[in-house]
Amino acid sequence: MQAWPRRSVLLHTWIAALLAGFVAVIAMLSGAAPWVAMIGPVVGLGWRRAALTPYRRRRAVVAAAFPAAWRAILEERVAFYRRITPEGKARFEADVAIFLAEQRMAGPQNSPVPEDIRVLIAAAAAMLGHGRPDWEWPTHRDIIVHLTNFNADYEPGEHHDIAGMVHAQGPMLLSRKQVRFGFKKSDGTNVAVHELAHVLDLADGYSDGNPSFWSSVPGWGALVKSRLTKVRKGGREAPLRAYAGTNEAELFAVAVEAFFETPDKLRARDPALFTALSAVFNLDPATGAPCEPIDGA
Repeated sequence: MQAWPRRSVLLHTWIAALLAGFVAVIAMLSGAAPWVAMIGPVVGLGWRRAALTPYRRRRAVVAAAFPAAWRAILEERVAFYRRITPEGKARFEADVAIFLAEQRMAGPQNSPVPEDIRVLIAAAAAMLGHGRPDWEWPTHRDIIVHLTNFNADYEPGEHHDIAGMVHAQGPMLLSRKQVRFGFKKSDGTNVAVHELAHVLDLADGYSDGNPSFWSSVPGWGALVKSRLTKVRKGGREAPLRAYAGTNEAELFAVAVEAFFETPDKLRARDPALFTALSAVFNLDPATGAPCEPIDGA
């Protein structure tokens, strides 16, 4: 995410100039009083100011000191953050701060979400977007954090089996307990990363495991089909945990978990899948360094 995206600033400046010029020309052609032409610049400047207000807020968020408590959470519990360079950490922190400033999170009955949970969810988002700084997370999707797992009726319970869920047109739901567990150790399972991968998958309107939100990856369909077969067969040939065999969407989300949580293991077990995901995220997750962009990206 960018605090002051140059393209957006230029676009809205250009629209403001067009509005000012259009109103001025209409005023002159209609024979209106000279002062009427001044309405154009006023309208144009008003448009630009309103359009860029979100980015002014972002600049203020990024300019503020990053809370020491948040940094301590990242240092202690986010392995990806510890692996990246100081420059990468500064951008990661900016993404965390922007995400927390713009995304809506709430607990049951609109109760507050604990600070560490908020930071960990934002960290998961920052991880997925680290190689694509132009990507903007949708702000219309609320994040509901339950105390523990829940069932299909969203009733919490220690023995329920749903740790996270994303609705195509609705909120993302997470288990507070499982968010913490996901960052406790790098074992390839992280519910926040998993569900945010579904959000990315849904960016084009389809939950199909096809990462077309940034660019197509040559041979992705055949790769997914092959990995589904291997996962469903199980055994040593399976590159991912069994849940990935549910369907294409779950294979993508589980693969993303493995890519960020255990990159070296995934690279060794399935170089082709690792390379494809590196292209999707424009990232080497072991270092945070960008990869070569995908063709057409």
